Amino acid sequence: MNCTIRKWRLSDAADLAAALSNPKVLNNLRDGLPYPYTQRDAEDYIRAMLSADENNTFAFAVTVEDRCIGSIGAFRQGNIHSRTAELGYYLAEEYWGRGLMTQAIGQLCRWVFAHTDILRIYAEPFSYNIGSCRALEKAGFHYEGLMKNNAVKNGKLLDMKLYALTRDASPFTVRRLPPELLPAACDLVWQVFCRFEAPEYSQEGIAEFQKTLENMEALRHMPFYGAFHKGELVGVLAMREPQHISLFFVKEAWHRQGIGRLLFDSMRRDYASQTYTVNSSPYAVEVYRHLGFVPTNTEQLTNGIRYTPMRFEQK
Repeated sequence: MNCTIRKWRLSDAADLAAALSNPKVLNNLRDGLPYPYTQRDAEDYIRAMLSADENNTFAFAVTVEDRCIGSIGAFRQGNIHSRTAELGYYLAEEYWGRGLMTQAIGQLCRWVFAHTDILRIYAEPFSYNIGSCRALEKAGFHYEGLMKNNAVKNGKLLDMKLYALTRDASPFTVRRLPPELLPAACDLVWQVFCRFEAPEYSQEGIAEFQKTLENMEALRHMPFYGAFHKGELVGVLAMREPQHISLFFVKEAWHRQGIGRLLFDSMRRDYASQTYTVNSSPYAVEVYRHLGFVPTNTEQLTNGIRYTPMRFEQK
């Protein structure tokens, strides 16, 4: 299931009211919202968002098949924090646990960074709200610290967590590769393989790997991610089911510049489950360890290919 963010419509009021007339949703939000939350309340909110200053309020409905299932917004702060925005969001309870909020957060942040001068977006979920924290982490937010005794909600003194995402200052961009770029991706993979991995393989293993790269029919069914520098493809990551890294290569001139991490983190945002496997070449074992993978078996040999099965899991 996928979601989309869009501008609010008055016709969203009934769905918005239904979502917020739920104590489980309200318990994760700040005080001030009425309960029960009526359709009139929802209409007033939507009108306020539609008439708000577009330079300071970036508010959207979260939708599935164009039906409102929640709300997300970023709100510019003041004074010396005028290029910082606070993030707020919620979903109707029946849509929890499906990875939809991670999608919505990613869409909202990309929109804000593309259309405004905001440099930093932050969020302050209650520390007990594990689902909200995970959604932020999967969307690329960094945990910056625990704020002890930072709120009183329903008569209880609560801790909150601080997460933030800053405008990407990296000279590299990552995007899904269209089919027409697969030959360029395979050329990059083959060059890096020959330089760093082929010396560890037998002729049988080299031929087996080359055969994999020549199977374009299979490759077209795999999601490919490419890292670019000024339009040049400098790194590639490809996935096959179930969440198994099949190809992961960075050009030699661009090693040790964080491109592997950038590719890995970008790929992760497309998956709700954060469990991945890989059969690492001898050369890449330490690279995968650095990303958080651990071996699940000793080195194996299949059709001349030497590899160590490894696994990454973040609960």
